[in-house]
Amino acid sequence: MNESSHRVMLRHRPAEDGMSTRQAVLGDGSATQQTRAKRSSLAVPCPDLVPPTSAETDDLAWVEVDLPMLCDNACAILAACNGARLLAVVKANAYGLGAVPIAKALESVNPWGYAVATVEEGITLREARLERPILVLRPPRPSMRTTYVKYGLRPVVETPDVGGRWGVPFHVEVDTGMARTGVRWDEGESLARLGASQPEAAFTHLFAADELPETIPQQWTRFQTALGAMGKRPRLLHVANSAGVWGLERHFDLIRPGLFLYGGRPGRWASQPRPVVSVKATIISVRRLAGGESVSYGGDWKSPKDTLIATLPIGYADGVPRALCGHGQVLIQGRRCPVVGRVTMDMIMIDVGALPMPPQSGDVAVLIGGEGKQAISIDEFASWANTIPYEVLTGLGARLPRRYRHGNESSAEEAARTDPPQRSARPR
Repeated sequence: MNESSHRVMLRHRPAEDGMSTRQAVLGDGSATQQTRAKRSSLAVPCPDLVPPTSAETDDLAWVEVDLPMLCDNACAILAACNGARLLAVVKANAYGLGAVPIAKALESVNPWGYAVATVEEGITLREARLERPILVLRPPRPSMRTTYVKYGLRPVVETPDVGGRWGVPFHVEVDTGMARTGVRWDEGESLARLGASQPEAAFTHLFAADELPETIPQQWTRFQTALGAMGKRPRLLHVANSAGVWGLERHFDLIRPGLFLYGGRPGRWASQPRPVVSVKATIISVRRLAGGESVSYGGDWKSPKDTLIATLPIGYADGVPRALCGHGQVLIQGRRCPVVGRVTMDMIMIDVGALPMPPQSGDVAVLIGGEGKQAISIDEFASWANTIPYEVLTGLGARLPRRYRHGNESSAEEAARTDPPQRSARPR
């Protein structure tokens, strides 16, 4: 390591006598040597940086990801699809849970491949030595061909200009009502040209299978129209997202679940998945509060009686919505305790006065997940903030370390597993 790597330079300083500010900053003309000499005299020795040990870090809030539960959900949704293969959606870093460990865990269920949103996400999987097909859902720019070829990525195509000219397998997206990307189902000429370029697959995206399943038949009809315009049927077809699995009678060749894999229930018609994600935090402070005293910014919440307030080191910078105030709860000692006062950037406060045993600093609270006979699902947590579980998962901040349970260590949740989810009746 050279000497400069041991020094911290002080960049901002006043101009020297007889030197313009520009000279002092940029080193114009004869001022260059003076400036360098001045920098050398201001250099401050800095010791080698040593990574802190686990005991020196403050990982007091974290996300737990149960990989066996993830694979159970994958098996359950495949069992509901009569032979279709899995195209697992791991975009947005697997909904914030870690694309590489998630994909490697799913290798055990023999997926067809993985779907990502961006080229960068696909490269990350390739660099982790994942060799199955990777479909990039965002349409590419023509200048990106070299990258797709180098990393063996499959583009989603909506114009004939890309199509078979790239020399890689590609999928044609048909817009049947989402109005986001893809070639419209009624653009017969473009579809015919795309069909002639021999795509590996064609697909569409169901835009309301979780909320308005009655929209599915229209989208299905439009997709069939598009396939007719393409001429020869591509080798692979895929339509079903997580909600679509329970809304479709046919699932074609591939299914594209995302949310269900990660423990979110994609609509009232879907089966209940097994819980995959837990969010936990350690109590860092407990204080007494007299009746009438307020908590957090603005003093919006005032205690109706004497109570105890516990503080958790997790806030909206970590993905806890501010809307949780007045609605949210956490589990402490296996009991539900309300979030009180405004959610702050780094901390939230909990009313723990009703607990049978006063909690102490170091006790663990569960924001999402189970403890004892109680559980807070991703869906319930999202409802308190008037949002969706997708936003909750992808909003979990980078400050929260992800801890993975691989199944070879003991776990209290392991003994509490229920039977695999059964297929619910489809809407008619």
